[in-house]
Amino acid sequence: MAITRQPVFFISHGGPNLLENKEKPGEFYTWFGSLLKKDLKPKAIVIISAHYQGTGKNGIFVDTSEKPTLIYDFYGFPKRYYEETWDHSGEPAVASKVIDLLQKANIKAQGKQYGNDHGVWVPLKRAMKSNPDIPIVEVSTFEHEDMALHIKMGQALAPLRDEGVVIIGSGSAVHNLRDLWTSMGKPSPKYVIDFDKDMEKIAVESIGDQREKQATQLNTHPAFRPSHPTAEHLMPFHVAVGAAGVDQGIKLLEDYTGTLAWGSYAFGLPSTYTNNIPHRSSSSSPKSEL
Repeated sequence: MAITRQPVFFISHGGPNLLENKEKPGEFYTWFGSLLKKDLKPKAIVIISAHYQGTGKNGIFVDTSEKPTLIYDFYGFPKRYYEETWDHSGEPAVASKVIDLLQKANIKAQGKQYGNDHGVWVPLKRAMKSNPDIPIVEVSTFEHEDMALHIKMGQALAPLRDEGVVIIGSGSAVHNLRDLWTSMGKPSPKYVIDFDKDMEKIAVESIGDQREKQATQLNTHPAFRPSHPTAEHLMPFHVAVGAAGVDQGIKLLEDYTGTLAWGSYAFGLPSTYTNNIPHRSSSSSPKSEL
């Protein structure tokens, strides 16, 4: 089946141990890598990372590297993670197109020789251990939590989909590291599952303007601050929602690790490719702490 318009994804990415931890989130990334390399075969991937912020109210950075260096922006992990390499490349021409589209939307985008932080290379290397063929262009979020502006950013990037480019928002459905270690080995707190499930309703049950409006109201959700003490890991979801437009959403992955949720989504993915998702749900009725 030929793809005429590439889909949009939001993925929850995890730390560098994701490269080796096959339990969390199961075989999802193996499936995702095969989908990208064998089925979709995009011209490039434009990925918006929770770990890269722009500057000011309206500033966005776009990595213009031909060969992005790996940024080891994590602490306290075994030495081997700081020695990881990956056979991937950037694409300055696509980066230039990203900058142009954002500037036309009155967003102050500028190119920067940045590299790829772990919000990009960890999940994509887990998905594609070797990737000599699909260029990667990393884009920042804004440095603030304005959800509507992040949606506008996604809307500006949407035309890339018709040029063979996959757009990925890389963050986390729920991301509370503050309480993670005390929650390990226990059922996830109720707020984690509540926020993840309501985020799913927005992504899957609504489309277009309605979905965008509901997404901008996530900061009023009772579980918003417990789920995101700071919301940089949620902003890539809003970029994905903006780029999705009126395309149907599907939840690709549901899993929980303490105060983290691995919720991941696709928008505009043909049903041909959704029948063999390996690990969509960790359980039919996830347990939580009341």
